[in-house]
Amino acid sequence: VGGGPGAVAVMRYAFGRGMSRTALCSADGELCVVPWVGALCVTTELGRMVVAPGEVAVVPRGMRYRVEVGGGGVAAGWACEVGGRFDLPELGVVGANGLAAPRHFRTPVAWRDGEEAGDDDGGGGGGGGG
Repeated sequence: VGGGPGAVAVMRYAFGRGMSRTALCSADGELCVVPWVGALCVTTELGRMVVAPGEVAVVPRGMRYRVEVGGGGVAAGWACEVGGRFDLPELGVVGANGLAAPRHFRTPVAWRDGEEAGDDDGGGGGGGGG
């Protein structure tokens, strides 16, 4: 709500086909996507991520991205755009009981246009998984 570093916009989404040959860029803030129906295949400048229902994807401000429905069908969920940054909190006195740690997050897997997700040509390049 509002505009500036503390602004937040929360949206519901539902779609039945992906963004073939189209990309978006969120210049206003970081985008957080939480699917509840259907997996999403999010392709960014850094690579691809498959985000299943109950998982969370964060696309940084200024990053171009494209979203496809994983496995066909339909997808629905929530999206949140935050004017500031998504940061992991310090674990502090709470420790590992209840706060997310870096090991709970996956990074995009390197991908070249024209490849199917999961293809590996044996080149050994990139990718970080969880």
